[in-house]
Amino acid sequence: MCEFTGKCANIIQSWSPAVLGLLDSLPYDEEVVVWGRRWIVKTSTLGERHGYGVYACEDIIVEDSTSCRRQGPTLFPYGGPIYKRRHWNMILRQHPEWKTFALEMDTFAGSTRRHSDVRVIDRDPIRSGNIVGFINSTVGTRPKRKANCEWVFVEGPPPAPYGETYHEDHCLVFATRTIRSGDELFTHYEWN
Repeated sequence: MCEFTGKCANIIQSWSPAVLGLLDSLPYDEEVVVWGRRWIVKTSTLGERHGYGVYACEDIIVEDSTSCRRQGPTLFPYGGPIYKRRHWNMILRQHPEWKTFALEMDTFAGSTRRHSDVRVIDRDPIRSGNIVGFINSTVGTRPKRKANCEWVFVEGPPPAPYGETYHEDHCLVFATRTIRSGDELFTHYEWN
């Protein structure tokens, strides 16, 4: 864990993954249950550069539908402490290595927040017990991988029973196509 000084020491939030039904820590190469589904975190099929990946331990079927609905079943939340952009920038000035593990929540169409007030979720799996931190991007993969899930911004609390204790806006991970047991989860996001 990094040590912070000055204003950053007061900005850093404590975070309990349990408020969203996530585990306090994630074992590697062991099956875990998150939101009623079985997963395993192990070395990514993308190779050493990408570290670990999340693999399904059961089939997750996305029904073909002619409706406009893009999302399949909910997999788990994208959780972590939420910071305003200006506070996140202060954190990054002290510890730039945190930048890899952030998601801007307010980039959806129609958002009226000023840039400095845009909310950022710290999704680091080590700091927050967040399984979503191990989902790798399809950007630049060879051979090209297809995304099988996506992160979706949700206004208001998450579904029961987690919405009873956590009342913030949040993001959820949805399946976008059928995921078979043994498949690694991939989504499409830019990273650096």
